[in-house]
Amino acid sequence: MHKCARNETLFKWSAVALSIVVALFAIGAPILAATIKNASATYVVVVDAGHGGADAGVIGVRTGVKESALNLKVAMLLGEYLEGGGIRVVYTRTGDVMHPHPDVAGNRKRADMFYRGDVIKKSAPDAVISIHMNFYSAASRRGAQVFFDKHNEQGRQFAEIVQEILNRDVNPELGGREYSALSAEKYLLECSPRPAVIAECGFLSNPLDEAALIDPAFQARLAYSLFQAVVIFLNAARG
Repeated sequence: MHKCARNETLFKWSAVALSIVVALFAIGAPILAATIKNASATYVVVVDAGHGGADAGVIGVRTGVKESALNLKVAMLLGEYLEGGGIRVVYTRTGDVMHPHPDVAGNRKRADMFYRGDVIKKSAPDAVISIHMNFYSAASRRGAQVFFDKHNEQGRQFAEIVQEILNRDVNPELGGREYSALSAEKYLLECSPRPAVIAECGFLSNPLDEAALIDPAFQARLAYSLFQAVVIFLNAARG
């Protein structure tokens, strides 16, 4: 996987863009979407709802909610925001399914991951964002954290923007902890040179995070925060 040179101009622009988005957030999504639409009609973003079908992911400690169901809800909301901004969205799934793959037999999880990788490669997107929920042995762990491929410089830049927005908009409600974006060895991050992130949106092992994550109003806020981060990255990456 190739490395992209660090672009200091990108980060200067991102800082300006972030301040603009903060102001627009107070006004509302429609104005922000209209602003994006004029400049980014050719953007393509792959939105991946993690897990699905027989692969439920982790389970909420109090309600038994499936991670896969929450991932899909947030992913679809994020897709709606992006499409409202004139960005073409490609989903890896829109239902509770796992997909087969012609090169994989006997391992449904691997087949599904290869299918998602093929969607990314075929779409040649400007960005990839994969939605997940977290789980940890210590129930006290809370908050949203973002991961990227350490060999992909643009992926790191993307992850840092997403993490900054989540620290500002989401993590104050999910325990108040600020995270840093971290590298991770995950197939979805490594399957193509496209900038990709995994957003772990909160801990289903924590009852308070779980209560927030199953709330439709919070899901919409979370998706909107991710939308803002995607827009900042896309506009910055193209200058």
